[in-house]
Amino acid sequence: MHGMRIIADYREAASSVPDRLKELGVEVELKSLDIADYIVNGELLVERKTSRDFVVSLIQGRLFSQCGRMKRSQKQAVILIEGDPYQSGHAIDPQAVRGAILSISVCWQIPVIFSADKLDTANLLIMAGHQRIKEQHSQAVNYRSSYKPGGRDVHFLQGLPGVGPVLAGALLERFDSIENVILASEEEMLEIEGLGKTKIRRIRKFLSKGLK
Repeated sequence: MHGMRIIADYREAASSVPDRLKELGVEVELKSLDIADYIVNGELLVERKTSRDFVVSLIQGRLFSQCGRMKRSQKQAVILIEGDPYQSGHAIDPQAVRGAILSISVCWQIPVIFSADKLDTANLLIMAGHQRIKEQHSQAVNYRSSYKPGGRDVHFLQGLPGVGPVLAGALLERFDSIENVILASEEEMLEIEGLGKTKIRRIRKFLSKGLK
């Protein structure tokens, strides 16, 4: 497959996902990786977890340390959950699973995507690689038009209850980052037009679930 190269951790060979990628025409190299399970086109880190792996890593306290290593790599990162983490077979409160996914997405700013099975995982890895190729091409053709400062942060903030594009932009302008929004006091947030006490408390309750 032209322009597509994926490095897979050698331990992923047992999952058959690398074989599925090869069958789909992707150049795959097996190596020992310290961070993530796949590196797509040399720059996108993908940590693949089955639904059971995800829940076990949460219970054992490994999940967020893995997120930290991926963020420190300075590369784009994604966590891919294969299967339904709410039906993992482990006795865990669904709210804990939901909170973990929220923390990864909002606090760590690592997208979480889901796949149905191993073939779906392979297809998603290929799609991610193609999107990065298209993005790089677009930036090379017209960098100024494709670059939007803070665009990703605004997108995440719009996911908060009652926060649309205007409020998301105002929050980012006032607090500079998602982390500062999370740490902001109610008094500081009341300074923003359009944010009342009720809406602020809904936002803080929503965020607190993700931080547990």
